[in-house]
Amino acid sequence: MILLIFVGLVSTAVAQVEDTAKNVVHSTVEGTKKAAKTVAHGAKKMAEKVEDVFTPEPDANRVEVTVSDDSIDMPVSLRPGKTAFIIKNNGTTTQNFELVGEDVDREFMNAPKPGETKVLHATLERGTYKVYSPDINGKKGTAKATMTVKLLASR
Repeated sequence: MILLIFVGLVSTAVAQVEDTAKNVVHSTVEGTKKAAKTVAHGAKKMAEKVEDVFTPEPDANRVEVTVSDDSIDMPVSLRPGKTAFIIKNNGTTTQNFELVGEDVDREFMNAPKPGETKVLHATLERGTYKVYSPDINGKKGTAKATMTVKLLASR
């Protein structure tokens, strides 16, 4: 009888060790997957910095944008395709322009100074985009807009 109890205790202990090992392996695998997702998301979050452009490409849809110290004025609905955002800084400080959404995250390398106009090109797909005016340290300011890209009726 004692032998049966002893064998039962030993097999229970072995099963617990095996379950613990499986849990550790599962936990490690899940942790690795989570870490990989976090790294990929972090890499995706970095904005593509674009060089100064002052003239829109002729085949791009033109979108007039005005940024100031506390607002962004622009259309809220756009057509998909190659787009030239013509950004005019009407503010009293240097204002950047960042476009985020649908695998696009672009901003100027050198933000437009007061009174300056620059062009940011992007190829837009259907979906929702957010627009920010990041401060000089790259933090997204409170000035933002949301726009939707969809097929619009021809004019």
